[in-house]
Amino acid sequence: MNPRHRRMLIPGLLIALLVIVAVASLTGRADASEPVSTIGDPRITESSGLAVSAAHDDLAYTLNDSGHEPLVFAVRISTGDTVGVTRLAGVDVVDPEAIALHAGRLWVADTGDNAATRNDIALLAFDEPGPGDHVVRPDRHPVRLEESADVEALLIQPRDGSIFLVTKSIGAADVYRADATTPLNFQRTDLVAPPVVTDGAFAPDGSSIALVSYLGIHVLDPVSWEVRASLPLPPLEQAESLAFVDPGTVLVGSEGSDSPLFAVALPAAPIAVAAFAAMPAAGLALVLALFRSLSLR
Repeated sequence: MNPRHRRMLIPGLLIALLVIVAVASLTGRADASEPVSTIGDPRITESSGLAVSAAHDDLAYTLNDSGHEPLVFAVRISTGDTVGVTRLAGVDVVDPEAIALHAGRLWVADTGDNAATRNDIALLAFDEPGPGDHVVRPDRHPVRLEESADVEALLIQPRDGSIFLVTKSIGAADVYRADATTPLNFQRTDLVAPPVVTDGAFAPDGSSIALVSYLGIHVLDPVSWEVRASLPLPPLEQAESLAFVDPGTVLVGSEGSDSPLFAVALPAAPIAVAAFAAMPAAGLALVLALFRSLSLR
């Protein structure tokens, strides 16, 4: 977009976003129980993805985004304690934004690109490490998209292993898909996703998709990607991570030190999509995302 046109869009977009923040302030947060646990490891300050293990009970994986060592942390879900650290060796990791598990392999999406200028985004894959400390040399799969974009959501279809990437956009987001064959060949689909998506996952049985954004949790049809329901966020500083615990429950997390993990029950059947409230901090984060997306200085 022409820079002059970008600037002309700012007033209207900011007004719309500030209205969202105001509504959020009036309506408050969703009813939420206490968090399941809090991630207290001082090394984990920008948790930017979650994947729940199917091989190890009560275990999830997370990682920091840009500016940190290339480490994947194994965390006990019930306590938030770190029970293992895996170092990614032999690869340059720039801005990892998501993590997913499929068929015993852990996938890391080094796809963060706030300025939409990177030409080196990639997916990294290695065998699930489990608890304990490990050093692995992941397989690196370069990713090429039709247009450079910030991508913070990586989803893997459990039935056929196809891989989906969702752009983080102010408007409707693009969805890219690749078959589970190498080299990965991502193609933009006709599917669309909600704005400012920061993470997502398929249900373990493939029956639904859940996406988290700065404004809510969205439940989607796994084929059409139509939104079945939108739910308010639990009280999080900045919602950045989501993973399924079982087909009816997701675990949602946040950036920041001592970040809580909340278990959120999803509706058992499609419901009318209602307006959902967002916490004021999330609205502010959305305004910041707008400026990043417009590449303003």
